[in-house]
Amino acid sequence: MKVVIIGGGIAGLTLANFLIGDQFEVVVNERAIGSPGGGHAFLMHSDGLSVLQEIALRADQVSEQSAEQKQAEPLSDHMTSVNLLPGQLVEQFSLKRPDGKEVQHLPLDNWRCIKRTELTQFLYAKLPASAIRNNRRFTHFIYEDDRIVAAGFENGDVEYGDLFIGADGGFSRVREALWGPTTFVSGRVKEVVGIASNREIAETYRGTFNKFQRDDSGLAFGMIPSSGEELVWFMQYDPAIADLESESESELEAFCRRLMANFPPLATDILDSNDFSTSYIWKTRDFEVLSSFSHNNVALIGDAAHLALPFTSAGTTNAMIDARLLASNLKQMNYPDAFQSYYEQRSKEVAAHLKLGRALRDVFLMPSTFPEKEFQIPLIADKLRSR
Repeated sequence: MKVVIIGGGIAGLTLANFLIGDQFEVVVNERAIGSPGGGHAFLMHSDGLSVLQEIALRADQVSEQSAEQKQAEPLSDHMTSVNLLPGQLVEQFSLKRPDGKEVQHLPLDNWRCIKRTELTQFLYAKLPASAIRNNRRFTHFIYEDDRIVAAGFENGDVEYGDLFIGADGGFSRVREALWGPTTFVSGRVKEVVGIASNREIAETYRGTFNKFQRDDSGLAFGMIPSSGEELVWFMQYDPAIADLESESESELEAFCRRLMANFPPLATDILDSNDFSTSYIWKTRDFEVLSSFSHNNVALIGDAAHLALPFTSAGTTNAMIDARLLASNLKQMNYPDAFQSYYEQRSKEVAAHLKLGRALRDVFLMPSTFPEKEFQIPLIADKLRSR
């Protein structure tokens, strides 16, 4: 069976890694040329890391089988270092006020801060080059007798297949082609994100996710070391407080410095170390849970299927869990049953993430209405497990 995956981001690459070599021919179609870039870094907890560990193990097994078939020398211990997971361990979360007062402190069990480029490279490296097609931006499906038989792309390429998976992100063209335009709901919060290079800060705060948040309005600054030299940072803000008409590099920097004027010197030091030409404003949004994640022989995974607000720190993990579950179902049952089972299992969890994300957003926008001792930690795992 040939599976055509539209979108070579984390969701699509994860699915390809789980399907390839198990009676499936897989083609990943990516709009970029080469491994996709974009994005900066994110938190991933144990659920997502377990998916990465499975992929690394599968890659080792395939390599070992290939070595045996070729009567090659046994694989050396270097495979262990090759398969080390990307990112840096994050062991604790600290929520403070701008004056430095700590409101919450939470130990984190097996969380990592991972740069998006590192993760995509990790996933790409486990796939044969023949499974990837670049420079393919999806435009339409081709039908025969009311059944989709191929996907068409802007460059004129056409890819035929048996199943088609939309893994092309929150603004999915696949979703729009089959479900129509998506009604997005404004997240009412914007977020400036960037990566700063500062060895001293990265080493000093290694293993800690620090977030400084005002107690009277929606404004926060957070940072997490992503390596020994770099750290990912973000500034979340309520655009009702202040906003930008233009997002030029100089104006974005001035805007961040103005909003961070009364925050700790750490925030200013990080802004001093940041390259604002690579920073951007993320306009948060979500949409209601779809009535299905599939249509005939097409299914959606990741942000194409469900988009939640960033407060839950679960978007990437959700995409990888989607991919693993869908792959497992396809190996065990016919595709209509596999798609239905996938939706039944994931839609409830997705709905819970959506609800929690909006609740955390409301806390962020109106912090004074919530007692500090009841202030919710904006991390998904513990909150969902304590429902």
